[in-house]
Amino acid sequence: MTSHHSTSATLPEAPSAPAVGKDRKPSGRLVGIDGLRFAAAAAVLLYHFTATSTVTGYWGVDPVDAFPLLNEVTRYGWLAVELFFMISGFVILLSADGRGVAGFVASRVGRLFPAYWACIVLTAGLQQVWSGGRRTSLTETLVNLTMVQDLFQVTGVQVVFWTLLVELKFYLLVFVVLAFGRLTRNRVLAFATLWPLAGWAAQELGAQWLTDWLVPNYAPYFAVGMLLFLVYRDGWDLVSGLLLVGGITLCVMRVLDAAGRASDLQGVPVSPVIAVMLMLASVAAVWATTLPGPTVPPRRVAAVLGTVGALTYPIYLVHTQFGYAVIDLLAHETTRTVALFAAGGISLALAAVIHYGVERPTATRLRRAVQAGLLRGSDALRSRGLLPTTDHIRT
Repeated sequence: MTSHHSTSATLPEAPSAPAVGKDRKPSGRLVGIDGLRFAAAAAVLLYHFTATSTVTGYWGVDPVDAFPLLNEVTRYGWLAVELFFMISGFVILLSADGRGVAGFVASRVGRLFPAYWACIVLTAGLQQVWSGGRRTSLTETLVNLTMVQDLFQVTGVQVVFWTLLVELKFYLLVFVVLAFGRLTRNRVLAFATLWPLAGWAAQELGAQWLTDWLVPNYAPYFAVGMLLFLVYRDGWDLVSGLLLVGGITLCVMRVLDAAGRASDLQGVPVSPVIAVMLMLASVAAVWATTLPGPTVPPRRVAAVLGTVGALTYPIYLVHTQFGYAVIDLLAHETTRTVALFAAGGISLALAAVIHYGVERPTATRLRRAVQAGLLRGSDALRSRGLLPTTDHIRT
């Protein structure tokens, strides 16, 4: 990806909704989030295929000349990353609520790694037959399997992989919060408030190592998602409402700054006003799709949304290298529209292969194995007096 920050965010699944608040008890999967996530993934895909400077080499012309009308819209596709981070702030806390440390870590490993590893294997195979795209050595490819290759200044085999480390840093913070106990209202409020402020302070003071770990450019989006989770679970109150306004204000500041960088990187005007409006619309969309209530979508609609939601993460992982390869192959052999649809089609097909062939058979097994291993380890440490009997590993 190439934008003010490339693009991607780990796409967490939309889990089943637990009881909400004291009196409101919606049940079932939050299928609205599934649809929103897929729409965001489509925006990222179109951004990479029709707006980034990287794709110029594959189309043979600047994307604004290849798709003059479409580019007017897709040049704002980088904002889907901010939307993904907001969704992650909501969904990860929803998933972690009621879980202990072991359950949380296992759920994240089972969710993220099967599709990720499959994508690395497929991309390594692609690079054996395609001379374009990112060229990584065997050692670099193996380091990519850790998902923390950026810590070692190793190139990700897919453009979007950089955001996975941002997500992992968020998960690490959630891990720390869970280590102190359940996700109480006050803990979530403190987390959502202190993280963005600490990151901003580290950035202003020039503490680079702390800035790297607190990712202040993206922390406000996670914080907004976390506060929307709190509203979803516990209802509105003055404190959460005021903090949400503050979090959104920080997001506006970040978007205004990022819009200028996006314009420079793409070589086209990116309106900061439109960017802010789209960001605010993203906040409203996350809130609207998580409103508690008795309304249940028709079964077929829910099934479609659930399916596209399941494909969102793998399509996000594979689309750049494989899409670019298809564009490189077809751009001069057929119309650009056909090449664009073909690039999107191969990305969707590979996502289906990864989801049905890898994720579904292995994710639950991996989650259970990781959780069992963590519980055995915690029991061993507890028996030696190295963990308190009231720790929050097992809950």
